[in-house]
Amino acid sequence: MDGILDAGSIAHAPGHGRGDRVLLEPSDPKLDYIARLAVSLTGSDIGGISLVFRSQIWLPSRVGADARLLPLAGSFCHCAVRENAPLFEVADARLDARFADNPLVTEPPHYLHYAGIPLDGSAARLLGTLWVMRRDPHHLDDEQVTQLRLMARIVVDLLEHRYFELSTGMFNRTVFLHHLDYMLAREEARVTVGFIDLTGFRQVNELFGRLSGDRILGQLGDRLASWGGDGALLGHLGGDRFAFALDLPPDQLDTCLAQLRDLIDLPFEVGNGYVQPLHGRIGIWRQGASQRGSAVDALDAADGAASSIRRNLDRSVVAEYDSALAARARLRYELRHALRGDRRHGRLEVHYQPQIDVEAGKLIGLEALVRWCHPEFGLVAPAMFVPQAEQSGRIFELDAHVARLVCEDLKRWLAKGLDPVPVALNFSRVSLMHPELFARLETILRETGVPGRLIELEVTESVLLDSLQPLYPRIAALRSLGVHIAIDDFGTGSSNLDALADFTFDRLKADRQFVHGVASDHKKAGLFSLIHGAARVFDAELICEGLEDEADLAWLTSRGVHCVQGWLFSRARTARDIEHLLLRFHDAQERQLSVGELRALLH
Repeated sequence: MDGILDAGSIAHAPGHGRGDRVLLEPSDPKLDYIARLAVSLTGSDIGGISLVFRSQIWLPSRVGADARLLPLAGSFCHCAVRENAPLFEVADARLDARFADNPLVTEPPHYLHYAGIPLDGSAARLLGTLWVMRRDPHHLDDEQVTQLRLMARIVVDLLEHRYFELSTGMFNRTVFLHHLDYMLAREEARVTVGFIDLTGFRQVNELFGRLSGDRILGQLGDRLASWGGDGALLGHLGGDRFAFALDLPPDQLDTCLAQLRDLIDLPFEVGNGYVQPLHGRIGIWRQGASQRGSAVDALDAADGAASSIRRNLDRSVVAEYDSALAARARLRYELRHALRGDRRHGRLEVHYQPQIDVEAGKLIGLEALVRWCHPEFGLVAPAMFVPQAEQSGRIFELDAHVARLVCEDLKRWLAKGLDPVPVALNFSRVSLMHPELFARLETILRETGVPGRLIELEVTESVLLDSLQPLYPRIAALRSLGVHIAIDDFGTGSSNLDALADFTFDRLKADRQFVHGVASDHKKAGLFSLIHGAARVFDAELICEGLEDEADLAWLTSRGVHCVQGWLFSRARTARDIEHLLLRFHDAQERQLSVGELRALLH
């Protein structure tokens, strides 16, 4: 029952009397109930519900029938669908030239009577039939026909809500994947799976309303149906996301995709005489000769290819899933399992870069920088996997995991009698706005026993300016835990000082681009002076990132700037290295270390 069977394979289940066997894999139990009721009320032997699919009839429900998919041509259901009459009935198939040679008629158990009610969906869409068959010649009476029609109406409602997207009448994600599995399983198939993301659709919804949005989705559904014809599997995955699957020779695929781009780029009617151009990000995945993956994996790959198209679009663009995208998908998969503690995919650890007050000669802080110890690739930098966490919706999980690792390190240092300095955590905007942020951080601090004063949250200037009002109460709640707040990458955003006036923070971090080379670049020096002045206005400690040159350090200290971070003093170090550094600073007690002594101690 797992293959695509021919018309002769639909038969009464042997040894089951009147054919009351109901197949629930993958038959739909609710539809089965109606099909069984239809068989009982009409005194038939078998029955079911058919749906039109490409060149086949799909039977999501069937009583006494052992097939899932049947060829469309030559079947009873095909004739019923083609004629689309209120009732399609064959009293005695032996006397009908269309079916006299049909295996269902000529071979045991010799079904002779067929009756089918068309299933007409919304917008005059024909979905399929509710049908029954019996082994002897027969005519349904008026009462039986009426009952079948009432049941057909119920079936249509169930089908539309469970199998289709109402705005387009297309297969939903579940049904699309169901049929895609069949396509991919065929030995001779070389299927291309596509994912379409319609860009700009949300803005249209907001500007013209949801009804106009639904009208656009319906238009795109119609365009896809005309483009794909009978040879394409099409699906509407919800919202502005569509999918397709084609079984075409490679030399025809490029032309077909070019036609698809042109169809999507045609302006859409939004009502009242207005039209709106929209474009598509189209990702594709091609099935190779040795590839027999699942439908879910194939669609995810096409989705990943579409997501890789980042630039603003002035026309539809196609991107193919390739080895680079496969590598990123693998990283996302392995990162997910690493976050869950699966050591087969490595582990995450935190490295720390020291922050120094050169005037006091002290270690004043650490910045936490996550690294992934991968079993194959070694130490993976965050630039390789943090974007993958963002794209897969796991960035909050990653940020929270790093916060726990940091607090566990702090707990261990405290237990050894050391005096750790505050550790800065750089959370993403998604994490800062996450509804569980406060509760998660509070839980971590409570479970590890780490005081909030040892944690500093870095808020980038651009995030702050984009989300000041909703972010303000969250930051206030975090400050109630004793957590310090730093404005990171200051000077790289809009630098709207007025927007920062009511925001309470403890530190201002000057970005590396305003620090490196400041001693020899008068323009950079002028910009730094503005940042220095802003720190004084807000009564915030100014710390300079990316310090690598002694001349820049001398320039900074001559202007009263003493808090720095960068390779001139130390690269990022492991937790074990930091423990040794804390011991060295502890041994130095209150002695003020010179710059040379600080560098020697930190290296």
